Amino acid sequence: MAERAVVVGSGPGGATAAMLLAEAGWDVTVLERGPSHFEDLREAAPRHVFSPDEIKGPVRGFEYPDPLAEPRVYADRALPGRPVTGFVNALPAAVGGGSVHWDAKTPRLWDLDFAKRSTLGPLPDADVVDWPFDYAELAPFYDEAEALLGVQGDRAALPALTLRRAPRTRDFPMPPGPDQTSSVRVAAAARSLGLAPYPMPMAANSRPYDGRPVCTDCGTCCGYGCPGGARGSALTALRRAVLAGAEVRSLCTAVAVRHTGRRARGVVYADAEGRRSELPADRVVLAGSAVESCRLAALSELPDRSGLLGRHLMFHWYSVAYGLFLGERVRGARGRNVTHALDDFADPDQPGARAAARAAGLPYLRGGVVELGGGQPGRVREGHVYRRLLPLLAAGSPYGPAFARLMRQSPLRDRLLGVQMHGEDISQRDNRVTLDPAVRDWLGVPVPRISWAPHRHELTAQRFCLPRLAALLRAAGADAVAAVPETRSRLFPREPGTVPGNFHTLGGLRMSHDPAAGVTDGVGRMHAMDNVFVADGSLFPTSGGHNPTLTIVATVLRNTRRTA
Repeated sequence: MAERAVVVGSGPGGATAAMLLAEAGWDVTVLERGPSHFEDLREAAPRHVFSPDEIKGPVRGFEYPDPLAEPRVYADRALPGRPVTGFVNALPAAVGGGSVHWDAKTPRLWDLDFAKRSTLGPLPDADVVDWPFDYAELAPFYDEAEALLGVQGDRAALPALTLRRAPRTRDFPMPPGPDQTSSVRVAAAARSLGLAPYPMPMAANSRPYDGRPVCTDCGTCCGYGCPGGARGSALTALRRAVLAGAEVRSLCTAVAVRHTGRRARGVVYADAEGRRSELPADRVVLAGSAVESCRLAALSELPDRSGLLGRHLMFHWYSVAYGLFLGERVRGARGRNVTHALDDFADPDQPGARAAARAAGLPYLRGGVVELGGGQPGRVREGHVYRRLLPLLAAGSPYGPAFARLMRQSPLRDRLLGVQMHGEDISQRDNRVTLDPAVRDWLGVPVPRISWAPHRHELTAQRFCLPRLAALLRAAGADAVAAVPETRSRLFPREPGTVPGNFHTLGGLRMSHDPAAGVTDGVGRMHAMDNVFVADGSLFPTSGGHNPTLTIVATVLRNTRRTA
């Protein structure tokens, strides 16, 4: 009889683990707390096409958990006060996880991200560590992950800095597709300032690939379902898993891992009616995202001798700048969503960075990758912004003449360009996920309580980089520029401004060779358990300064191949 594996979560990490285990002969069941929008998982290539209603993710929020039925609690450590209860950094709860509506950006982390302490040294009041493996060891799995997702890019166009920090021996599976209008404009401005922009690697087909069609470059990537199925996602691995015999159970929420001593023996889950069942397991894989995997481990009272379970939670620290162009329509949303980026601000040796760090009492600072261009996608989303804005300006009814004039002029969609930096979030012991002592979800289970605050490094790096982001847009010809911290969600405007506004949730079950320094070992197995593995961003010892999904997939490929 085949050994049985239960994978909790169907996002990129969980789907990759399920694929490898099923193809290795395991009897695999994937539990996903959200619904399935895909009836074609038993087919080698997708045929599902999102309807116009389904792709309105940021407006309708179909993919997200209900903040009343499945809330989270957030407490800002730097601003003591009443905690926030509701929607807090919740990734999509759906088959495919966050990749159902992801932006599909797939840069690699740098070599120094895997050897942060060895390369750059410690930071005061932080816990900077090395990963249990280096970039060179992960590089072939990066190649495999790019082939699995279907990544477009141009090795020849990568700057020398990027190739030095993230070397590669192969080109991308596909060349870049057409450029976004606004990205080209800001990239040209970056070159005029001596910076080195490049085509951003992205899991969207520039030619037919793996049974999926060519991307139509419609611009509605981030937060939307792909209307044509051209975007790579967790569904690629999940289809392979199902074709190899895996079962995907949607609307099934894992509530406990049963265990005896060092071994897990099964997973208890609740179905859509709240009825509980238990699946026996020879191997359990936690892959529900950093917050949810930490929550399940805590609910299950999984042993952890390090005392670090749930600690060292990280978010990327975003900074944004917007440029208003009064004399022309720049049409920021035209084309595939953000086709160019630059890595200059991720370099700790960029001009002026060391001096700015010393002035703040730090040995170094770094920002992160900067996505160039983009604007307000879609008339519907633009209209929602005006509807909220006009009452604040005492301009009368949100749907009166002033609203109609704004829709005709389209200052947000046609005259606004933006740039965004994914700043590194330094690991701190007190940034953590615990179980809230009072708030329960619809199943009566304690919800996650997130305690977090930025480090002095993030704040210093942001102050250093914001004027440089603004300079990019001035060089592009903007008449007015605003460069601001992005510390709240743009999708859910009722959130207080203290809630981190991004969904790159990392850490909490970090890897380490030393059982006293991390929760999981060098292959993602919990130090105190023989058969419980982790396969999501909670494994990360450092956050890096680049989008994390490709690294999640590559890390799970490495870890699972070594243990399956």
